[in-house]
Amino acid sequence: MRSTTFLLCLATLTFATLTAKADDQPKLEILPKSSVITKAIGLSLALTCKPNVQNPSLITQLEWRDPKNRKIDTNTDSSSPYVQQLTSEPGAVLIFTKLTEDQAGDYTCSAKYANTEAIEATIKVDTIIDITWVDAPESQFPVLGKDYRIRCEVQAKPAPIVEWVRNKVAIISSDRYVTDNKGLLIKNVRESDDGLYTCRAVVVSTGNVKERNIKVEVQVPPQLNELKEISIIEGEQASVQCSGSGKPPPEYTWIKEKTRENLATTDRFDVKKNTGLLIINKVEYNDNSVYKCIAENQAGRAETTVKINVLIKPKIFEFINITSPIDTETKIICKAFGRPTPRVSFRKLSLKDAYTIGPQKEDKRIVVEQSNDPAKGETYGILSISRVNRTDDGLYECIAENEVDAAYKNGHITVEFPPTFEKTKHYPPVWTWDNRPGNLSCIAESIPNATIIWRLGGVEIQNSPNMKIINNGPQSNLIVSAYSEKKFFTKYECIAKNRLGDATHFIELKQAVVPGNIQQVTRADLTATTVKFNIVGPPVLHGLPLRAIIVQYQTERERIWDTAMNRTWSIDAPYIVENLVPQETYTFRFAAKNDVGIGHFGAQELITMPRRSVPAEPKILVSNLHENSTRDFVANSPYADHFELRWNVPSDNGDPIDSYLIKYCVSHRVNGEWRDSTAECSTEITQSFEYTHYELNQLSADTTYKIELRAHNAIGTSSPAEIRVKTARGLDTAISNHEGPAISSAMIIGIVVGAVLLILIVVDITCFCVNRAGIIAMLCYRSKSVDEEDPKLGSEEKEPLNTNQNSTQPINYEKRNISVEFDGKQVHTKPVEIGRHSAV
Repeated sequence: MRSTTFLLCLATLTFATLTAKADDQPKLEILPKSSVITKAIGLSLALTCKPNVQNPSLITQLEWRDPKNRKIDTNTDSSSPYVQQLTSEPGAVLIFTKLTEDQAGDYTCSAKYANTEAIEATIKVDTIIDITWVDAPESQFPVLGKDYRIRCEVQAKPAPIVEWVRNKVAIISSDRYVTDNKGLLIKNVRESDDGLYTCRAVVVSTGNVKERNIKVEVQVPPQLNELKEISIIEGEQASVQCSGSGKPPPEYTWIKEKTRENLATTDRFDVKKNTGLLIINKVEYNDNSVYKCIAENQAGRAETTVKINVLIKPKIFEFINITSPIDTETKIICKAFGRPTPRVSFRKLSLKDAYTIGPQKEDKRIVVEQSNDPAKGETYGILSISRVNRTDDGLYECIAENEVDAAYKNGHITVEFPPTFEKTKHYPPVWTWDNRPGNLSCIAESIPNATIIWRLGGVEIQNSPNMKIINNGPQSNLIVSAYSEKKFFTKYECIAKNRLGDATHFIELKQAVVPGNIQQVTRADLTATTVKFNIVGPPVLHGLPLRAIIVQYQTERERIWDTAMNRTWSIDAPYIVENLVPQETYTFRFAAKNDVGIGHFGAQELITMPRRSVPAEPKILVSNLHENSTRDFVANSPYADHFELRWNVPSDNGDPIDSYLIKYCVSHRVNGEWRDSTAECSTEITQSFEYTHYELNQLSADTTYKIELRAHNAIGTSSPAEIRVKTARGLDTAISNHEGPAISSAMIIGIVVGAVLLILIVVDITCFCVNRAGIIAMLCYRSKSVDEEDPKLGSEEKEPLNTNQNSTQPINYEKRNISVEFDGKQVHTKPVEIGRHSAV
């Protein structure tokens, strides 16, 4: 036992001695202390080599060597590792600025101690590759219906494990999802595959993990709606919409198939590439073609075609005026162009309706035909007239119509005919007097224009001192200077000729004289200052027409007509002489006047004027009142509250009128007779003589009034002019232009007060419904308190509250109310009894 213990102690002492000697041996230390340093490529690394000796100053030849045992120099510009000596103590630092995979291996630090003993230390540098996304775009776009690999290619050393997650749920390989080192393969992509996918790379040996979020948006190839054939109009702006679907929204291109032209590059076309709208700024004839719409996005391309028909408004390119002799056949042709081919019709401008195709029912001579050429878009219309007569002459309208529009153009048919004097043959003879030249005018109608000659007694007239011809057609004037020689007062022959024939017309030249004597004068009406005559003038069967009637008058004391007063009346005017002196005797004589002069005065009348008296009765002016109207006639006023009375100024009978007196009373129809209410009459109204109208105001609506009008002068008052007038009903009034608005200020105030009351009622109802407060609530609670006291009341006291519809007891309310009426200008109020014996 003792021997065993001794041996153990001896062994322990020997080991301690050897260890102490080993620690005292010179050596090199590499920091950081590790046999293997693992670093990712691309990172920097510094390895520091320091001597562990008793006297560091004895260290020499301290250096680093690479895995191939080559000395590493101190060139800092090299991409290879380099060495840098420590300045504060012995030692050398091996620096890697950026590790590469080929720099992995064993690196040795060596030195000599005391120039005799070689010492060294070795460290292994191991490189790894960090997780790197080689091909993993953050946005990827699969196409609907196709297989697509979501790319996520990862590089790492050691090799990583790749996992896929969507919506926090791991994706497991299946029939639709297949994972490989390039990414995640999705078969038959659906729109539901849209979303955010996570590609996670894990290096198990290092514990390194990285994630890449990839947004996947499923793209849908364009699909276009079918375009239907469309029609557009030449000269106008048109548009065609090409629409479809796709994801992302496609861009559109329009191609004209005939020319393979991209319309976005032309001036007249405007292509909206984001919406597919094609705008044709000004449609032309050659735009009639097939057009292709192409929609493209990243997922694909779709196209469709549309036929665009250019419609052309009708154009009439030929409608020529024609001339045709009478009784021959003629045709007028109208040529028109358009797309679709237009229909052509004709209308004479003097007629309302156009002619129909074929013979006309009213006139079989007129036939309309048309033919067309659809290839050229042209139509010929032909209007044929057989046995043309003068009524066919005139303007004709050609009408070309299609589905787009209509075109109109006028043409003229000129019908040639021989001279005629149909419109002038009944002209009166030509008159001359006092050696004035006679102007004989001859107008011949003809096409072409006629040439006119004059004859007298079968001999053609030439210019001479007594006769002068002005123009020779189609109008010609023969100026005859008769100088009172009877041989010139005769008939002259006018002869008109053209290539179709001739015609003759006789014009008589006569000598005119002053009118004959007045045949008859009678007195029609007489006042103190005026006299009215009925006059029958001299006959004018074979002379010039009368122009005027002239009267000369003077007092009985005067005998010289040269100083007499006179008055001239036009024919058929009222023959009235005014401003005469009352009670004076006048002598009147009369004469007629024509273009030659005044005839002899005759038909003398001796009249003594009456004395001055009251004015004549005025005449009330009403549009539908006539002199023969009966006394039952009633004029209607268009107004409910007023009537404007108008009248003529009557004769003053020798004393000026100084005023007019007006009075009106309510009139009632009783047993077929009118009775005037004396209790409902106005006071007498005085109107100045300067006015002949007066407005009666404040009348009652739908009421008949009898109005009396008298004229007054210093002598007295005239007999009354009477009329009955009925006012309009209620508010159905007419408002004349000079009146103001139909709503008066009083009515406006009434409307405002009513609106305020309505608002208060609405507020009170709201208070009652919400808080059981207000006037209605007070009344309800009061009624409730009355009901609670019903046992205290007798049956007779409770009867008025009975609401049974079968009750026959009358309800007697003594409450009085106010009725408001608006008559068109003012608001009237009056008390109305409601309850017993009331209609309310």
